Amino acid sequence: MRRLKEVVDKLYHPPKDGRRQVFALSRPEAEKLPRLPAVAIISITAPERPIAAVDGFAYLLRLSFADVDFLSSSLSKKAQQKAQNAFTPSQASQILDFVNGLPGDVHSLVVHCEGGFSRSCAIALALHQRFGYLAEVERLSKGNPSVLQLMLVCRAASEEKS
Repeated sequence: MRRLKEVVDKLYHPPKDGRRQVFALSRPEAEKLPRLPAVAIISITAPERPIAAVDGFAYLLRLSFADVDFLSSSLSKKAQQKAQNAFTPSQASQILDFVNGLPGDVHSLVVHCEGGFSRSCAIALALHQRFGYLAEVERLSKGNPSVLQLMLVCRAASEEKS
């Protein structure tokens, strides 16, 4: 609960230098966020789970993919079964297009997944590395390595047209 309070405080008090900030949260935390006009959200759910209750944000991207480190050379049987629902280049491109399309008055981006440790952390870290978003980097260390790598190498569809 304290973590959620800290993030909400930062959403209400964005960086004064104009840089965007990104946060990785769990689904229960994200569902409790105030619907602020300057906050965008990327909602990630597992394929077998219903969508998260995060309606009401002006800028909302919903994605569904399994938490699988699909680039790992040693996948467990369970991970191999989930690999068909792993993060895709198309989803990475969707995220990049979403982020590139956000208006200037959106100063914060919240990425959530079920637990707030793997998929959301990888995407938040990628946004920090690619675009310089302010992030609590130490909190993002358990991000899914495959999701992070794909986010860093993929291009937005809008970039492909250039």
